[in-house]
Amino acid sequence: MNRTFASTALVACFWLLTSSSSSYSQDQDLQGKWGLGLNVGGQRLFGDLTNVGFGLGFEGVASYRILKFADVALALGYNQLKLVGSTTDFFNADIKGSFEIISKGKFRPFVSLGAGTLGKSGFWEAAFFGGGGFRFLVDRRFVLGVGADYRHTTTDALDGPPAGKSKDGYLNVRAGLTYYFPSSTYESEQIIANERAPLFEVSEEGDTSEEPSENSSRSELETKNMEEYIKLKSRIDELNQNMNSKEQEIQRLQSRLSERRKTLALLEKKAAGQRSLSIPKTTSMSGFNEIYQQALINYYNKNYAEAVSLLRLLIKQYPDHELASHCQYWIGRNLFALNQFKQAADELTKVLAYENSSKKDETLLLLGKTYLKLGAKEKAKEVFNRLLRECPNSELVVEARDTAQKL
Repeated sequence: MNRTFASTALVACFWLLTSSSSSYSQDQDLQGKWGLGLNVGGQRLFGDLTNVGFGLGFEGVASYRILKFADVALALGYNQLKLVGSTTDFFNADIKGSFEIISKGKFRPFVSLGAGTLGKSGFWEAAFFGGGGFRFLVDRRFVLGVGADYRHTTTDALDGPPAGKSKDGYLNVRAGLTYYFPSSTYESEQIIANERAPLFEVSEEGDTSEEPSENSSRSELETKNMEEYIKLKSRIDELNQNMNSKEQEIQRLQSRLSERRKTLALLEKKAAGQRSLSIPKTTSMSGFNEIYQQALINYYNKNYAEAVSLLRLLIKQYPDHELASHCQYWIGRNLFALNQFKQAADELTKVLAYENSSKKDETLLLLGKTYLKLGAKEKAKEVFNRLLRECPNSELVVEARDTAQKL
C-alpha cells in the first residue's frame, strides 16, 4: 500500500510541475491571501520500539499569508503509526508558522515551527515540532508543497504501555496542494488586461469610465489623455530597463508596449502634418492644448531642451491656466532627464506653491529623487515623508515609503 501511495504522489507531483500556467509571474506576491489545502504523506515513530515502518496520514490545512515571506496555518489530520505487529491511529490539531528562505520565484524553500495536540483512545497530549521543505508556485492560485518535520511529544504513550525510558517522537512527511483565493487588486488588473481598455478609459488609480464627465470639454480630455499616455509610456520604458529574464513576464509587457506604440505612431503622424507652432495671442484652449501636446512629444523623443522652451512659454502666456502646475512639473522632469538636478529641484519646488494641484504626489516623489541625486539624503527623506502624510491615497506611497526606509 505504501509503495502504491508513493507512486501515485510522484505522478501527481510530476503532472503539476509540467502543467504550470503560462501566465504565471515569478514574483507573485501571496501576502494578504487565504489558502486552503490538502496534504498526504506518512509518519514513522521514534521511541522505545524498533523495526517500525511508515504509516499513512493526511490533513486539511487553512493558511493566511501575513507577510511576503511568512504565513500561519491551522492543520487538522488523521494519522497511522506502524508498531511491531500492530497499527495505532490518532488525530492531530496543529498551529504552525512557516518562513520562506527565498520569497521570489517559483521554487521557495522554507523552515517551519509549531505546536499542537494529538490524541487516541481517550487521551490527548501536546507536541512541539520543527522542520522545513519547499513550495513550488504552479500558477497564480495553486502552490505545491513538500515538507518534513520532527514532532516531540510530552509523554511515552504513543508506543503503548509499559512506559519506556524516553518520550516519544515521530517523523512527519507531507506533500500536497494549496489553493490561494485571488485578491480584488489582482482581479481588477486582469479585467483591464483582458478587455484591452482604451487609454482614455483607465486613470492612474485604476478607475474606469466609459465616457468623460459632462463638464469636461473635448480638448481638455485630449490634453489629459496625452499627458497620461506619455506618463504610462515612460513607465513602461523604465520597466523594460529593469525587467528580469523570465520569458513569460517579458511577453506580457511587450504585448502592452505594442498597443502603446500604435497610439504613439498615430499621434506623431498627426503632429508631423501640423504647421510649425508658435504661441498664439489668443487665450483659447485649442492653442494651449496644441503646444502642450507638442512639448510632451518632445519629452518622449528626448528633445528635453525644446520641451522646456515650449513649457516655459506656456507658463508665461497662460499663468492662470488650470494645467499651469502640470507645465511646471514637466519642466522639472525634463531638467531631471538632462541631469540638471539643481535646476530641476528649483522648478519642482514651484509646483508645490499651486493649490490643489493633481501633480503634488508625483512632484514630491521626483523632488525626493532629485535630492538623492544631489546627495541631500535628509532633504530627500523629508520630502518622501511629506508625500506619505499629505497624499496617503496616492499609488506612489509604496515607492516613497520603500525609498525612505532605505535612507
